[in-house]
Amino acid sequence: MSETMKTNRYYSIGQASKICDVSPRMLRYYEEIGLIHPDKISEETRYRYYTISTMRDVQAIRYLVDQGFSLEEIRQALIHDDLDAFQEFFLKKIEETQHKIEYYHQRLDSLKGWCGLIIEGKEALRHRAFSPHITYLPKRLYFYYERERSPEEKNSEIYIETEYFTKSKKDGHSMVDVGGAFTLYYPSWRERMENTYTRQTLLQIMYENSSSLENTIEFGGFNAVCAYHIGDTDQIRDTYEKLVEWCERHSFALCGDCLERQVLDIYSTRDRSLFVTELLLPLEEETDNMKIMSRWQQKL
Repeated sequence: MSETMKTNRYYSIGQASKICDVSPRMLRYYEEIGLIHPDKISEETRYRYYTISTMRDVQAIRYLVDQGFSLEEIRQALIHDDLDAFQEFFLKKIEETQHKIEYYHQRLDSLKGWCGLIIEGKEALRHRAFSPHITYLPKRLYFYYERERSPEEKNSEIYIETEYFTKSKKDGHSMVDVGGAFTLYYPSWRERMENTYTRQTLLQIMYENSSSLENTIEFGGFNAVCAYHIGDTDQIRDTYEKLVEWCERHSFALCGDCLERQVLDIYSTRDRSLFVTELLLPLEEETDNMKIMSRWQQKL
């Protein structure tokens, strides 16, 4: 049989289905949406028949589907039958896929960050020891939201977290743009300890490929004395008193402000006795050596 005769040979829908490894129902659907057309329809039986050329179109469609194109996108591309248009078709999908890759990389980082907090919190709960130490907070880019608060206001954390989510959405942020623990900043640890503060700021680390830089700030680059508070933050004053007394006893000069890094909170457990909050008191000390160590750790 010559090549011309092979090319012009007609195959039933059942035969074409087996050759292309596509169900007859899918071939009919391709026809309905205009991707393929039967090469012959029997006047007597109305059976559909296809040539090798049409079956190769089916294989091309399957290949494009595996590349992530929708059937509607494929239909639009095949309508033009123009190489320049086909190239643009692929370039658009490449750009779209790159955006998806970046999004899922950020989602992965966000998931790892959250899981890391759970692991850290479980270790803090396992030991439950008051063990202050010095840590270095490297300078990072944070999304932040600041609000005023009256001293008699209750449940300030609920207000700031809700307003934070609303603000981040308005700024064009996705929740995978940011990650890690919510960190609350207070200008005065004394006012925070006495619950008389009037201003608090919520900070959360921004990832490199974040879609918007609205309301972001570089923060960090200093040493701090830190310790974990275990349990409901209603009793956090006791841990502050112990940490400040420890700093005084060891002659640490405090800057006066403070941070609360929420390691385990309502987003991980509803048992408030299992909450873990890291208290950080910034120090008035040289940071060069700690900066060096921080850079090493970031490269590991």
